[in-house]
Amino acid sequence: MMHVRTSARTGYVRFVVRRLVLAPLILLGVSFTVFVVVDLSPNDPARAVLGLFADAEQRARFAAEHGLNDPLPVRFARFVGDVAQFRLGESVVRPESVNELIGLAFPITVQLMLLATLIAVTSALILGITAAQMEGRWPDRVIGTAAAIFQAAPQFWVGLMFIQLFAVTWGWLPSGGYAPPESGFTYWFSSMIGPAVVLALPFAAAMTRVIRASVADELAKDYVRTALGAGVPGHVVLIRNVLRNALVTPITVLGVYVGLLMSGAILVETVFNLPGMGTLLVTGVQQGDLGVVRGVAIVGAAAFVLINLVVDLLYLLLNPRSAEVAGR
Repeated sequence: MMHVRTSARTGYVRFVVRRLVLAPLILLGVSFTVFVVVDLSPNDPARAVLGLFADAEQRARFAAEHGLNDPLPVRFARFVGDVAQFRLGESVVRPESVNELIGLAFPITVQLMLLATLIAVTSALILGITAAQMEGRWPDRVIGTAAAIFQAAPQFWVGLMFIQLFAVTWGWLPSGGYAPPESGFTYWFSSMIGPAVVLALPFAAAMTRVIRASVADELAKDYVRTALGAGVPGHVVLIRNVLRNALVTPITVLGVYVGLLMSGAILVETVFNLPGMGTLLVTGVQQGDLGVVRGVAIVGAAAFVLINLVVDLLYLLLNPRSAEVAGR
């Protein structure tokens, strides 16, 4: 037993060290890809700043002042050096730096994602477990049908329908905009609950189907029938045994779904006019502000890597036997 625990702890340490070593390499690869893709885009920062009627001499002077004529490796090395010092560059369109713009937008996106994740995970657990326990009966069919519909429905359309129903028709919620927490919890919550629900719906639908399948498979195992036959209450078996084993599979895909949640935030923030990272990215693309586009992409990639590391650690905690395997 002591040998098993030691091997598990060693596995944890090796896994964490390996992921911490790989994380900078992954971010470097993502940074290079983002830099090249943005650099090859048809957007012209000089034209975006100086206007459509700027002549060739003005554009050439602007490019020289901002180092846009330097070779790609030189510009990328300069960019990586700035990122390593947590400097994401300057906006060529706005007076604020990219750091300042992201500093204003990032907390709003984090609030949106945390609230959406809470809604999605809570509803998926309730609906998934209910569907598994009612397998083959009408609650299972209703939940499965609703999950399939909301997983397939376009988020921008769901967002527009949500605004039409809850803001325009009933007047219960604002149609868009953001109220900071300092304005009061009620105002903040009313501005965030709509976007959070719309963002959470496909995530919750997908997780509901995964949890339902995993819990149903676990409920069909012999040890569950044996425990129930021995007089152990059903809720005790469900909480102590079934969920601990059944939630391993959903947690393995949680990181992927959170990544999809991040991409979905771009649409949701645009529809609800939330000044978060998604809106900042879209505005940067529209204005040809390449520094903002790169900065948002790098911060998003770093957040994705960190989230997946946390999810992997949760998986190892729920399934300690995999720690030794992961550390090899």
